[in-house]
Amino acid sequence: MPEMPRARMMEESHSRPVAEVRREGLKVRMEDVARAANVSRATVSRVLVGNPPVSPQTREQVFNAVRELGYVPNAMAQGLSKRKSDLVGLLLRDPRNPAYGQLHSLVQEAVSNHGLELITAVPHWKVGAEDELAALRRMLGLRVGGLIVSTGVIKAADLEPFLDSVPVVSVGRVEDHPRIHGVSYDEDVHGATLADKVASAGHVSVAVLIPAARVSTAENRRGSSMAVHLEGRGITVHRVETDAFGQPEAGVGRILELARDGQATAAMFPNDNRAMIFLRAARAAGLDVPGDISVTGCDGIIPGLDLIGLTTLRIPVEQVAERGVEVLERLMSNPGGAEVRHEKFAGEFVPGTTLGPVA
Repeated sequence: MPEMPRARMMEESHSRPVAEVRREGLKVRMEDVARAANVSRATVSRVLVGNPPVSPQTREQVFNAVRELGYVPNAMAQGLSKRKSDLVGLLLRDPRNPAYGQLHSLVQEAVSNHGLELITAVPHWKVGAEDELAALRRMLGLRVGGLIVSTGVIKAADLEPFLDSVPVVSVGRVEDHPRIHGVSYDEDVHGATLADKVASAGHVSVAVLIPAARVSTAENRRGSSMAVHLEGRGITVHRVETDAFGQPEAGVGRILELARDGQATAAMFPNDNRAMIFLRAARAAGLDVPGDISVTGCDGIIPGLDLIGLTTLRIPVEQVAERGVEVLERLMSNPGGAEVRHEKFAGEFVPGTTLGPVA
């Protein structure tokens, strides 16, 4: 039996109607795109991964076919076929928090500016470290070329099993691990700055909300820094500690009691959301702010803070996001070639009307 010409074999094996291919959704293959664009499979691959040389006309043909067929590239297969992946995985804590939401947006922009792609995993805000670790494992399964960890829940020790597999940069969270690069907010300076402002207003008995480290390493560090710095100035500190996960209202009731009893004339919170919850509770309880109790937060990201008048500290999200992606891109290009550094960036105090002198 005479051998069928190779070109004819390929045509017959891939000659399904475009309409039929389109209906199959994720089953569309790169060969289908190549046939629709009238180019080779290798050309389609070069266009999708951005490898030159491909003419503008050919690129347009390929992308038109991709759109028409609804083709979705196999990220895992692409990662396996290349020496290195351009895919960056971001593990992000609760984006309902404006600080995390803005960090996400800025990381996305920085990743794009560096010619990389971003995928984000956001575990449910009510769950803890184990769920976040599961999300990290899923991203590793996609063969990401680097990981950005932006959550105050996972401990550095939890990340150790991944460190030999992929570059990891801790962004926007406290980091002290000798093998993990860190680009964070200087929470010790932030706590000290806010404590100095409260002390300078004449307060000598202050309530400080301190979440447990398992709830948030960043908030724990901020609150602890506030308390230590106040105590160093001879001020009485009422440490209101909470290990309630996913409950930003935790501790508010106890601080209200301290304010009503006159035991505390100022209340300090490790983020603005907790401070806002307290402000609502104080108003409902008939307490005047700052007449009966002064209040400070920390983050400075919530829109309209200038209208609300919350005294806070604005964390440098822009600097941290850009620098974190820059460090990760360098590590992805040269794994193991950079000395581990823990860089910290301090923010700026934002004066407001919720902090006043002792009445």
